[in-house]
Amino acid sequence: MAEDYGADWSQIPPDLLASIAKNLQIYGDYIRLRSVCVNWRSWLPPSPPHRLPCQLPWLLLPPLPPTATFHCNPRRLRHQGSSRSFYDLLNGKVNSLTLPEGSYPRRICGSSHGWLVLVGDTPEIFCQNPLTGTKVFLSPLSTLPCVVSFSFSNVGREYSIRDPMSGEIYAVDLRQMRDFSVRKVILSHSPTNGCPFIALGIISSNLTATSELVFCKSGEDCWKSVPGLGLGSGFYTEDVIYCEPEGQFYAVNKVGDVAVFNLSSDSPVIIRTVDTIQGDLPYLVKSGRELLLVSRCLGAEANIVAYCEVYETIGFDVYRFRELGDGRAYWDNLTVLG
Repeated sequence: MAEDYGADWSQIPPDLLASIAKNLQIYGDYIRLRSVCVNWRSWLPPSPPHRLPCQLPWLLLPPLPPTATFHCNPRRLRHQGSSRSFYDLLNGKVNSLTLPEGSYPRRICGSSHGWLVLVGDTPEIFCQNPLTGTKVFLSPLSTLPCVVSFSFSNVGREYSIRDPMSGEIYAVDLRQMRDFSVRKVILSHSPTNGCPFIALGIISSNLTATSELVFCKSGEDCWKSVPGLGLGSGFYTEDVIYCEPEGQFYAVNKVGDVAVFNLSSDSPVIIRTVDTIQGDLPYLVKSGRELLLVSRCLGAEANIVAYCEVYETIGFDVYRFRELGDGRAYWDNLTVLG
């Protein structure tokens, strides 16, 4: 009598497999489903075809410094440079992913919807899904509103920048643009499967230590300034976030003032500006249907070796955004989350 090995799950009908996949709510479960066998991997697309609920993020860990062993083995050094480690909050595990684009000389300047935003020592800036490797390119940095001209031939002075506060023109090299000028970039939506999105960036001036908001829509070939948020109004951007289902961007300055605006049309309109609290480094966070502000408290101590002050985080304060109506709101200090 022939031995019964049970059903051959690799031959499950593709439409039934797709139906099972659509009921998964965790991205990791979808990845594991595709990893069962060659057939399932070929039948299911790299990214879930349905919209998943908000996932607990993976925390990108800083790269480890090369050791003497790695210096003695160039192959292992190259392998270490192409891998990045992520901490999985849900499972409490560290996952290592091959991500050569996420290593020097490129810098990660933002993350949204599971995508990383990377900038290097060229005007190129792009989004990449670290799980699938898919890339989506944004408008080059040479098209920023503050850029007067760009040329690779001007070594060490590749960018000519007009300071938005003073109007003075100054030079910026490729490294300065990568490390200091592009502070942060976020996305309104995931660019998966060609979904339209808006990229919003915080661009800093190396001359006057001010910053401005710029944006570009998917498919466009240049960046534009956000109307109504000029530096003349004294608005200094510290953090930005996109909130659904409102379809609005929120921006906060160093003292906690908030601007709410919409970029879905060609003429964005500022909806609300709120004078609020002070803080060291404010970060905007969406928790359910509530907007929170996490104020990071810093302490400084002298480093006698480097001859400079070293800042360290000594605490956090958390606030909830409360609207009063008539264009007024305040931040409610929270002592307990949940």
